[in-house]
Amino acid sequence: MQNASSLAAQLLNLALPVAPGLSKAVDDPLIVDLRQAGLSSIAATRMMLEIEAFFNISIPDSDLTPENFATIRTIERLIERLSA
Repeated sequence: MQNASSLAAQLLNLALPVAPGLSKAVDDPLIVDLRQAGLSSIAATRMMLEIEAFFNISIPDSDLTPENFATIRTIERLIERLSA
């Protein structure tokens, strides 16, 4: 399992292309609402597929919720749980 800071950094790198507002965030980009940062539903799907491939995990349908994909931190917790 990766340490939390490198996991968050990798997620941020995956999210920046699909949520461009993250690069302009005044607050901590790890807690910025991804939808407010420009993440569309199509981009969210693409990002989810990239996360599954990058981290070699499968995200169950029951975990495909707005709450789990609200911020980089919530995605980080999801990945940690699924990787445990």
